[in-house]
Amino acid sequence: MENIYKIILEETLAGYWDYHVRENTVVLSPAFKAMFGYQDHELANSTDTWAKLIVEEDRSRMDECVAGHYLSHGLKPYNIDVRYKHKNGSIVWINTTGRVIEWDGDEPVRMVGCHLDITQKKKAELSREISEETFRNAFEHSSIGMVLVSTEGKFMKVNKSLCAMLGYTAEELITKTFQEITHPEDLEADLSLLQKTLNKEIKNYQMEKRYFTNSGKIIWVVLNVSLVLGEDDEPLYFVSQIKDITERKKAEEALRESERRWAFASEGSGGGLWDWDIKNKIIFHSEQCMRMIGMENDNFGAVLGDWTSRVHPDDKEKYTADLAKHLNGETEIYTNQHRVLCKDNTYKWILDRGKIMEYDENDNPLRVIGTHTDITEQKNKEEQLRETLDMVSGQNNRLLNFAYIVSHNLRTHASNFKMIMDVLNDPQTEDEEKTELSGHLIKVSEQLNDTITNLNEVVSIQTNIDIHTAEVNLHSYVEKAIELLSNDIAMWKVEIDNRIPHDWTLVYSPAYLESIMLNLLSNGIKYRSLTNPPKITIEYFHEQTGGHGFIVADNGIGIDLKKNGEDLFGMYKTFHGNRDARGMGLFITKNQVESFGGKIEVSSELGKGTTFKVYLN
Repeated sequence: MENIYKIILEETLAGYWDYHVRENTVVLSPAFKAMFGYQDHELANSTDTWAKLIVEEDRSRMDECVAGHYLSHGLKPYNIDVRYKHKNGSIVWINTTGRVIEWDGDEPVRMVGCHLDITQKKKAELSREISEETFRNAFEHSSIGMVLVSTEGKFMKVNKSLCAMLGYTAEELITKTFQEITHPEDLEADLSLLQKTLNKEIKNYQMEKRYFTNSGKIIWVVLNVSLVLGEDDEPLYFVSQIKDITERKKAEEALRESERRWAFASEGSGGGLWDWDIKNKIIFHSEQCMRMIGMENDNFGAVLGDWTSRVHPDDKEKYTADLAKHLNGETEIYTNQHRVLCKDNTYKWILDRGKIMEYDENDNPLRVIGTHTDITEQKNKEEQLRETLDMVSGQNNRLLNFAYIVSHNLRTHASNFKMIMDVLNDPQTEDEEKTELSGHLIKVSEQLNDTITNLNEVVSIQTNIDIHTAEVNLHSYVEKAIELLSNDIAMWKVEIDNRIPHDWTLVYSPAYLESIMLNLLSNGIKYRSLTNPPKITIEYFHEQTGGHGFIVADNGIGIDLKKNGEDLFGMYKTFHGNRDARGMGLFITKNQVESFGGKIEVSSELGKGTTFKVYLN
């Protein structure tokens, strides 16, 4: 029978022992040794083995328990939980129980017992103790109100924060139910959620509600409720966390009141309101917003993206970028001006302004409120003002052109007159030469008359926005410029190659065209090469893209475009130290060309010459 018991113990993973008290010998089962990580042969069957394995701090407790069993002659059971040392260095909790089975009078002779490993049970108990202690500390010292509530709604346990919040002592609150202190308007919603929790439809719930304090004052709280279940999965009690949000509610109400005033003021001044709920992806546009673009009766503006879809394509990128900057915290207020497509397919200019009004706990924007203001009339006036300024600027440019033409063109004629007159008045000039010079004088006089006629036309347009134009032959105007500059051309032996087709005509200002040609040719002569025979070529071009005009190319000293490129067409800018240079020619030429919608390009290399490409449209 004894062997049967041993087998049963071994099968239940319980180690047994058999202690002969007088001989101080003990038999330890293989299962006993295995509990501590040893093979049967690794531990001797002796009380020394027992003494070596037990944790020293627990030995006195075990000795006391054994002594109590002996002294009571077995009436006091030997049953104790102690710690043993495992082979791997860990601690093993053991429930050891035994009984003296043989006595000699009052003296124990033989005692048997078993060891059961309860390490996991002890760890669970310790964990539960720690968890319960943690909960108690959290409950008692939490900065928010906490309460245990029975399934009937009665307060079972409350912490100090809740007492301070409601103005009751703990003893007073324990006598109440949450129904007694809940505002009547919030009670039904609370009870409904509570019942759903009891029915296991939901695990927990959160709501905002009002409580009456001990003094009768109403406070707003946010309530979090969880149900605690027992081992049989039956409801035990509720754990509630309660946070006072009265100040937040007051701030929200103040904000709503401010918004109502703002809405009234904005609507009253003709502006519209929009309200964007970012978290829920909902947007609201007031009726005035819709009325601005004729969409008040079209169920428009309630869907996120409705307004954006009608923003002018040219304005959409900046519109979205400005809003993104505000959402990212780069700007204090969102401001943008954009055009919006109206129902009648016209566009209106809108001043769009907004500001983030609410953030979440991570400082992410939750809500943006803004206004739309129709600024179409203002934009139209700005455009009219720009056109007026452009007109005034154009008039000023024409006046400057006129002054230059007077200065430049008449100076050329005057120079020719003076040169001829000096030769005529020279006593050494022969009669035949004087006769030839008289003929030149007539030509210069005729050219001067043409110039004065053109100048009269320029004068006549100073009170007219439209510049006078006529059909002109480009080849002839090049030849006219060559004649005007013939003395300089002859003096410096400049080769002029006019490759403009004889029949090529265009509608242009005669005065401007004469001035442009004179300026570009005189530049080519003035900045001629000092080492090579000077040459200027004028030719026509027509590009596939439709651009057309003429090119004036020389082989002169050239211009350092890296150094002077940005100033080339500037007023009073000179580059070669020529004392006759006034820095006005290219500035005026560029303005004259651009006044007809054209442009002028330049390429140049020092020592190799300069090429001007004039687009006449």
